[in-house]
Amino acid sequence: MKITAASLKSLLKTVLSLLLGLFIMWAMYRDTDMGELWDITRSANFGIIAFSLIFGLIGNLLRGLRWELFVKSLGYHPPRASLLYATLGNYAVNFVLPRAGDVWRCGVVSKYDRIPFSKTLETFLVDKVVDIIAGLTVILISVLLYIDFFVSYFRDNPQFAEKMNDFFSSVWIYLIPATLLLTVIAMRIFFRRTWLMIKIKRFVNTLRYDLRLISGIKEKKRIIIYTLLLWFCFYLYFYICFFAFDFTSDLGPLAGLIVFAMTNIGISVPVQGGIGPWHFMVISSLLILGVAENEALAFAGAVFTIQSVWQILYGLFGVIAMPHVKRVSPTLQNEKTN
Repeated sequence: MKITAASLKSLLKTVLSLLLGLFIMWAMYRDTDMGELWDITRSANFGIIAFSLIFGLIGNLLRGLRWELFVKSLGYHPPRASLLYATLGNYAVNFVLPRAGDVWRCGVVSKYDRIPFSKTLETFLVDKVVDIIAGLTVILISVLLYIDFFVSYFRDNPQFAEKMNDFFSSVWIYLIPATLLLTVIAMRIFFRRTWLMIKIKRFVNTLRYDLRLISGIKEKKRIIIYTLLLWFCFYLYFYICFFAFDFTSDLGPLAGLIVFAMTNIGISVPVQGGIGPWHFMVISSLLILGVAENEALAFAGAVFTIQSVWQILYGLFGVIAMPHVKRVSPTLQNEKTN
């Protein structure tokens, strides 16, 4: 098999992101007494953790139901099971390649349900924007409710403040948008009649039309309800695990919300399954909340491992089940729609 430069670059990015996550893991656990860590982990109530897994699955099923509303707004009506299985499979694929599951989800629905890939991608991006807004809202609420925690967090983790300062003081943050803007202006002035610009203009017009259809969706209340429910489920998915350990059981729901908000920052890093950044956010947050270091390490290791295995299992089920969904032929589907 011929290895192209693009495939080699993709492989390199995957390996580097995985190595980054593993390096963070090594840095956090290198001086840990593994025997003591195992003793702490064994003392956990795994029945409670197992119960929490139900809410993780429900949350992702609700995400699939919300995506269905966006897809239907463009006039496509794939089987509900197809969108649910694709959403579940998304997470298994993400453990192989960071963010590849997002593309796989759109591609597999496009393949089996005869929907143009551009349409599944558009609806996925809108769905993603809704989640980004919801995630930022969770972080904002946690900041407003417990500002002292975040003051302590940045004081005890000065590298974050330094990185933010470096980011906003970098010339590239201003140079790149300015270059893109000038490029767009130059293309519109000097190359507006070229084949490429005509194709881009058609694509933009189609995108605008589709976004108007999506924005005019009638089930806006259902989208809001699904979003609130799925994020509440993800919160329970994490917070219930607090009750599995003696040292976190008394921290309370607000502390759970704060650490949950921090995990959302961790999983935004493009590393397979959030390995490393997720652990760092949980461990550093628990330390500030007064949990001993080895206990925080044990909590993060146990919860992440069990939840990851769970996501991979139901994700693999979604991948395997996807080709076996009962589908109506495009002709019959059009007849039913009409």
